[in-house]
Amino acid sequence: MNERPHAQQGNQPSTPDTSPPLEPPSRATAWVSAALTIAKRVPFTIGLAVLILAAGMFSGSLFHTVNNDKWFTNLAFGVPAYSNGDWLTAITGTFILSEPASFLATLILLPLGVGWLETIRGTRTAGITFALGQLTAIMVTAGILVLFRGLGSSWIDSLASDLDTGPTGGIFACLTLAVCTLRQPWKLRWQVMLVAFAVVSVTLFGEVSDLGHATAITAVLLYQIRSLSKPELREQRFMAAVALLALVGIQILTIIIPTNGPFGPTHAGGGRLAVLIDAILALILARGLRSGRRIAWIGALILAVLNVLRGVLGITLIVTIGPQIHDPQFHRGAGIASLAAAVAGLWLLMLIYLLVCWRAFRVRRTRHLPSNTGTPALPAARVLTQLQTYGGGTLSWMSTWSGNQHFATSGGSLQTYQVHAGCAIGLSDPIGPAADRTPAMHQFALTAEHAGLIPCFFSTAAPLNDTSGHWRAMQIAEDTIVDLPGLEFTGKKWQDIRTAVNRAKREDIEFRMSLLVDEPVEIRRQLNDISAQWVGDKSLPQIGFTLGTLDEAADPQVKLALALNNVGEVQGFLSWLPVYAPGGAIIGWTLDLMRRAEGSFGPVMEFLLGSSLKYFSALGADFASLSGAPLARSTPTAAQQPVDRVLGTMAHILEPLYGFGSLHAFKAKFNPRITPMYLVYLDEADLPRLAAGLTRAFLPDATMGQLAREGFSAIRDVRAAKK
Repeated sequence: MNERPHAQQGNQPSTPDTSPPLEPPSRATAWVSAALTIAKRVPFTIGLAVLILAAGMFSGSLFHTVNNDKWFTNLAFGVPAYSNGDWLTAITGTFILSEPASFLATLILLPLGVGWLETIRGTRTAGITFALGQLTAIMVTAGILVLFRGLGSSWIDSLASDLDTGPTGGIFACLTLAVCTLRQPWKLRWQVMLVAFAVVSVTLFGEVSDLGHATAITAVLLYQIRSLSKPELREQRFMAAVALLALVGIQILTIIIPTNGPFGPTHAGGGRLAVLIDAILALILARGLRSGRRIAWIGALILAVLNVLRGVLGITLIVTIGPQIHDPQFHRGAGIASLAAAVAGLWLLMLIYLLVCWRAFRVRRTRHLPSNTGTPALPAARVLTQLQTYGGGTLSWMSTWSGNQHFATSGGSLQTYQVHAGCAIGLSDPIGPAADRTPAMHQFALTAEHAGLIPCFFSTAAPLNDTSGHWRAMQIAEDTIVDLPGLEFTGKKWQDIRTAVNRAKREDIEFRMSLLVDEPVEIRRQLNDISAQWVGDKSLPQIGFTLGTLDEAADPQVKLALALNNVGEVQGFLSWLPVYAPGGAIIGWTLDLMRRAEGSFGPVMEFLLGSSLKYFSALGADFASLSGAPLARSTPTAAQQPVDRVLGTMAHILEPLYGFGSLHAFKAKFNPRITPMYLVYLDEADLPRLAAGLTRAFLPDATMGQLAREGFSAIRDVRAAKK
């Protein structure tokens, strides 16, 4: 690479630069630089952490518990302090912690709450929110305790005489405000989780700090009331499933640790059999609730009612019999009964939620969607008519294959799809009027959700144009397109293709473009043998969904490219799928099957592809697609999302099995232009289910044992290669 010469003074010759090259920064320097960058972004968070640690070191609470120290009562806040006129404790108590364990929890929560808010909303907003949130939590909690003490609740009376310290009220206020800036559906989910945390912590543990957290969360949510929204259908189902599992988790937690809330103190243990039964039933019902199944909704209702009745029984025993019995064993049982009453309150909320959202749980198990056509799978001739009328993308011909289903939209489009593992997987874009693309995809997704299925669109040409911001898109492949007008194999970049064509001429290899149905029996027998050998060499069954077989290649609209030697032996073959423009003209071709015979001459694929491209160019076609390269990217983006990094890891793991990267590199010989292909989906939480559904779509005949064996084998190979 040429460099611009330095300016010279007079006629003095330039002297070479003999200074040593700059060394890359050391790891320590890099760490210091990163720390300074973080400090500039979150100075308030760091200052708060330093102040709390300094107070802990000065007071000794960083090393031992100080609850019983005399000075602690002079600095802690609470009703007793305010009764004595010590209002400044609202400030002093904020920076004091009572025990070493509290420092660990606080220093974890600080960056999650205050640091997060400071990063996205700035230092000023974080500081004001922390101060107002902390002050609100302290004062409102004290007001509630003063208002309700002396009314017969021993729990309230006990809290009204307690003191507390720590900045967690302000931290939870910052965390709640940060959550309100998220996009849907995560904003609603985290808001519900914060409310649930507040309810559970007050109900089961009931410390002054728990009341403070609940107060701070409630205050910010009331301030951000406009950020609250009614949950959509999928969110109602999602929250029901999560709430059911969370309730069981809470019950398991109460077996391990003692509780002390509005219903009285309890000891760890007790009720193990009931909790075990609840856990088993919850695991069974949660998946059905996630899919909106009516039978799961009925089962969850019954489970909630039984737990509420158990709590009612516990309350009845405490109120009617408890005061008359002085046996310590009975009072231990009363503690268990009070715990059942506390948990029953949570189950009552679950029961009310299920009843309010009953419309979300009306799904009966199905393998297809209701359609305007009255049948889930249309004849190939009907799909062909749709293609010839409106045209389609490079994968649109696959809509005619058997095994696919079709959803007809009100706008005149057809969406091809398959149902696997509870997912409705749309194949590429809808076939129909261009203006109906977005409405058609929305209608398909809405119908799938009402049927209890998770919708997605696989290998679309572009992300969904969605103003609501609910839809997500990730690049999952690259389509390799060769433009055909004026195609010539000239120049260095086409050298490999010219070499293959010239070698084929020397070895008397013939290229023939035909139809499979027109080939003689002997040729078709050889094609079957080559395909059977190719499949037999794989440790997993043949891929389906977007990869055809000789059955699909037998369609009279599909072209067959053959390489034959001088004695009529097939060296290799390709199948090409037509791509229609609106009006019925074929404007392009898409590569499907690509097979070579064992012992065939080396560059047979280069020869077949190059000859096919010249053939289609002579026909007047605009382009040829060499098909998508799954999990491949020509130019990785600088700022990849976590999902993109996961896909990159998957591509590395699957490379020994399917050679996606090698195939992509091979297609680069034909100098294609790259167009991305996307997976369009609604929610990151759906990705595990979508992965299972796509695995079943591509490998419908693979057993779980085969998938597990090959997956572990591929991971071992990758680890061995790294070593």
